[in-house]
Amino acid sequence: MTIWKYEESKDMHRLVKFYKENHGEGEYMGDLDEQTIKKMILEIKPDIEVNQAYGTLSYFGMLPLLVIVKKQ
Repeated sequence: MTIWKYEESKDMHRLVKFYKENHGEGEYMGDLDEQTIKKMILEIKPDIEVNQAYGTLSYFGMLPLLVIVKKQ
């Protein structure tokens, strides 16, 4: 599956969007296999249900991941 990745980091959150098509934002990651994509998703959000997330990306063509930055 061809993947583009857009990332935005702020003080309070990190937003990462994966796309199956070029939406004019983000960088081209290449033509990746399912396991590689799932590994990238888990690196960003380890507690996600990765099979569901991959299914969302596959079906809808976009997967937004929002990670809240916890202040210590």
